[in-house]
Amino acid sequence: LPVEGGWGWIVCAGTFIVNFIVFGIHNSFGVVYVNLLDELKLGKAETAWIGAMAMGLNFLCGPLTSILCTRYSCQATAFIGALLSVLGLFLTSFVQEPPKMYLTYGLLFGVGSSLSFVSSIVILGEYFQKRLALVNGIATSGSGVGSLVTGPVMNYLLANIGWQNCMRVLSGFAMLLWIAAFLFKPNKRRVSTRPSKDAGKLVDLSIWRNKAYVTWVITVALFQFGYLFPFVHLIKYAEELGISKSKGAWLIGFLSITSTIGRVLFGRLCDFQRVNRITVYQLSVFAIGVSTILCPLASNYGGLIAYAVTFGFFDGCFVGQVAVITADIVGHEKLSQGVGNMFGFIAIPMSFGPPVAGWLYDAFGSYDLSFYLSG
Repeated sequence: LPVEGGWGWIVCAGTFIVNFIVFGIHNSFGVVYVNLLDELKLGKAETAWIGAMAMGLNFLCGPLTSILCTRYSCQATAFIGALLSVLGLFLTSFVQEPPKMYLTYGLLFGVGSSLSFVSSIVILGEYFQKRLALVNGIATSGSGVGSLVTGPVMNYLLANIGWQNCMRVLSGFAMLLWIAAFLFKPNKRRVSTRPSKDAGKLVDLSIWRNKAYVTWVITVALFQFGYLFPFVHLIKYAEELGISKSKGAWLIGFLSITSTIGRVLFGRLCDFQRVNRITVYQLSVFAIGVSTILCPLASNYGGLIAYAVTFGFFDGCFVGQVAVITADIVGHEKLSQGVGNMFGFIAIPMSFGPPVAGWLYDAFGSYDLSFYLSG
C-alpha cells in the first residue's frame, strides 16, 4: 500500500511546483493574448488557438504520459516534459506568425507541460491513498498560486521588456520543472505490491468497459468546453468595458486566490467519509456555470471581481478532486490509466472552447453569447 507520508510529502511539494509553473503560464495566456492582438494585429480566433492548443495538448497527451509513466517512471517522464517546455517557450520568443507559434508554444510547450503535469498527479497515487483528496488539493493549489503570481509578473514584463523577452524569462522559469522531476522518486514499495498480471500492461482498454468511468469522463468533457473561456478572454472583455490591462490581469489573480483556497478547503471536506465527493463536485460545476451565464450582467470592475472570485472558489473543487474521484471510480491501481485517458478525452472540447468564443466575438461583436454558451 502507498506510504501515507514520508517522502510522499516531498513529492507533494514537487507536484506543487509543477502546477505552479505549468498552470501559472497556461492560465495567464490571456495576458499575452491581449498583447499579441494589439502588437501583431492578429484575429481573436487565430490568436486564441495558440493558448488553446497548448492547454488542449496538456491534457490530450494524458494517455501518452500515463503509458510513459508505466513503462519507465514518472520521474523520467517529467524530466522529458521539462526539456520540451523550456525549449518550446524559448523558441516562441523568436517567432511572430501564428502557424509557427502553434508549433513552438502550442505543440512543444503543450506536450512538455503534459508530460510534467500528468506525471506529477500520477506519482501522488504511489504515496497516498487515505489522504489523497487532501494531498491532491494541497499539491494542485500550486496552479492557483502560480496563476496569482505569474499573471501580474507577465503583465509587468510585457509592459517593460516586450512579449518576446517575456517568453525568454518564462523559459528560464520553466527550468524549475527539472528540480520538481528530481523529487519524483518511484515508490518501490508501491511498485512491488502491484499484481503480477498487470506487469508490463501499458494500455488497459478494459477501463472503458467501466460504465461509471465512461459517464464520468463524458460529464467532465462537457464541462471543459467552456472552462478555459475566462482564462483566455476575460482580460480582453474587461478591457472593452474600459478597464485597464493591469487591473484586468488581476482578475485572473483573484480567480487564482480563491481557487487555491477552494482546493485546500474542498480537499479537507472531501476527506470525510460521510461526504459524497461527486455531489460536491456537481454542485461546484453548477455554480461555475451559473456565474458564467450571469457574468454579462456585470458592467463594472466590481462585478467582474465577483465573477472571478466565484468561478475560482468552485474551480478549486474541480481541479483538486477530479483525479481523486477518478481514483474512487477505477481504483488506485488504475489511477495512471484512468487519469491519462480522461485527460486525453477532455482535451478535445477544451481546445475548441476559446477559439469558438473568439469566432463568436468576431461574428457578433460581443462576448455575451460566448458567456452564455460557456456557462
